Amino acid sequence: MKKTTRATRAKGAQSSPEALLDALHSLMIERRGLDVAIADISERSGLNTGLVRYYFKSKNGMLVALLDRIVNLPIRNLRALIDAPITPWEKLKRHLSGLINTHYRYPYMNELVAYLINGTDEEIAKHVYTSSVEPLLIAQRAIIQQGVESGEFRDVDPTFSYFTLTGACDYMFTASYVHRLGLHASEVSDEMRQRYTEHVLNFVRAGLQADVAG
Repeated sequence: MKKTTRATRAKGAQSSPEALLDALHSLMIERRGLDVAIADISERSGLNTGLVRYYFKSKNGMLVALLDRIVNLPIRNLRALIDAPITPWEKLKRHLSGLINTHYRYPYMNELVAYLINGTDEEIAKHVYTSSVEPLLIAQRAIIQQGVESGEFRDVDPTFSYFTLTGACDYMFTASYVHRLGLHASEVSDEMRQRYTEHVLNFVRAGLQADVAG
């Protein structure tokens, strides 16, 4: 019989939160939304429902943990991108490509952010805003300002630009009913993602170029 050591037990305990988050993620992908019961998460992960409350306190706490796991690395990379020694357009291009990739991998993300900001308590809403929304606002504003100062971009409203850019990056992946009814496709393929990324970048560049009339 294999001996169970303290290290083995610790490793198993550490993996339990990730297993629960993986189960939540896969179920939300399958169901195209947030309507997932704790019992379903338990069944998918093979872990007791009590562990959800043990690790995350509640389902909302679990949703916050999943969102944090999704955005932590991209937000760190985005903050580093602001001061990278490349042109403002190259910065914006990398940012938007990464944002589209994130929404492709996590098509429920826009719904998740909206729910946590609008449908939960104030403490959660503030956390989600400062960790997931505000960094995008700050980075996009900084990159666009760099482009304006260098003469690469024309002067545009940074707040309107945030809604334009983020909306362009997420709606393709959240509007599943459009794919089913209008495009006769059950999901967005990787080939579609690549084509859409190129389309968005061309569209944004044409709108931001300093020599384009406003």
